[in-house]
Amino acid sequence: EIKPKNTSYKNQITFVTDRPGHDFRYAIDATKIENELNWKAQENFESGILKTIHWYIKKYKG
Repeated sequence: EIKPKNTSYKNQITFVTDRPGHDFRYAIDATKIENELNWKAQENFESGILKTIHWYIKKYKG
């Protein structure tokens, strides 16, 4: 289970002004690379974000 240390997640959020021209959504269509190179991503968003969170927790633990 992933829990914040000594404070809530809400207290760790800092909102900043968005950059002018900043995209509201990023999307990748991997169809072409999957079809032409027979490539498939090893992670989906859910598994990738969990691995990223655990990496940061381990890196900055203490």
